Amino acid sequence: MKDLLEYVNGVLLRGTSHQVDPDTPLFDVGMVDSLKILQLIAFVETRAGRAIPDHEVVMSNFQTVRTIAEHFFNDHERVS
Repeated sequence: MKDLLEYVNGVLLRGTSHQVDPDTPLFDVGMVDSLKILQLIAFVETRAGRAIPDHEVVMSNFQTVRTIAEHFFNDHERVS
């Protein structure tokens, strides 16, 4: 999902030297911290049009932009 990738690079990572592609691990180098993950969850909820249940807020669902898109939007084809 192009909007998700743009959000991560343009909002969450603004002011840093980091940029990600669809398969960049978001947590491995500390790009996404506890505040940024909350912002990311809020963005995903808004775009998906639904609240994300607590049991879905796990690292495996937020590893990369691609995994987020696949899990919450079932839209991985548009990530590339």
